[in-house]
Amino acid sequence: MASWDEYPSADTPHALGKVLLVDDEPELRRVVRRYLVKAGFEVSEAPNGRIALELALQGDLDVVVSDVRMPDMGGLELVEHLSEQAPELPVVLVSGCSGFTDAETARAYGVVACLAKPVDLNQLVASVSLAVGIRRGFLKRVDVPRDSETRLVVSRARAV
Repeated sequence: MASWDEYPSADTPHALGKVLLVDDEPELRRVVRRYLVKAGFEVSEAPNGRIALELALQGDLDVVVSDVRMPDMGGLELVEHLSEQAPELPVVLVSGCSGFTDAETARAYGVVACLAKPVDLNQLVASVSLAVGIRRGFLKRVDVPRDSETRLVVSRARAV
């Protein structure tokens, strides 16, 4: 069983949110992690979906950022498991495949964003921030008709 002690984590005092970064490419994880930490997020890592699932179910996370294609468990399979076991945990998917055909499937599982590689790091930070807002209740998802051009709409949640 995976534990938080086995995988790197960057603790940021007063972090904007806790991110689990999942990718089988260590160099890509290092670059993305550094950027997210610099943006103010606390980041932990996992090299595949299987380990990510174990860590996500143990930890107090705000968002999972995952590659789609990985050995041992890909991002879509991870999203499927998370939608059943931790449906409140938002996911941002990143795909190196041009014309990512599983985007509709991903959205059916509640994925916040599907980004193409090479990922624009500013767009990734914006997507992670959106996911944290949804997770913490500052934003809420609004259902949109399936045939609509807009796939995800958020609105400000009323302050209670």
